[in-house]
Amino acid sequence: MEATSMVEKVILSWSGGKDSAMALRELLRDPRYEVRSLLTTITEGCERVSMHGVRLSLLDRQVKSLGLPLVKVSIPQAPSNEQYESAMREVLEREHNGE
Repeated sequence: MEATSMVEKVILSWSGGKDSAMALRELLRDPRYEVRSLLTTITEGCERVSMHGVRLSLLDRQVKSLGLPLVKVSIPQAPSNEQYESAMREVLEREHNGE
């Protein structure tokens, strides 16, 4: 297979903000990439996206309008770096293995 015909499957980190939307737009325009899903971290007990505090109800509406699957990574409030990395690793390994 030629390098120009290979499509890289990606998972886009999604915060619910405008920068995520702009990154998604660029990826969708580029034939080298196939956006497989969106990924976001949710803070336990807050029902909000960890990065920008976007409410889950708004997040669900965004994702529904985009027509892409959403992968949620649940993290505790004020997680240690080890907790964050562990939660992300678990989800990304699961996604990579197609579970």
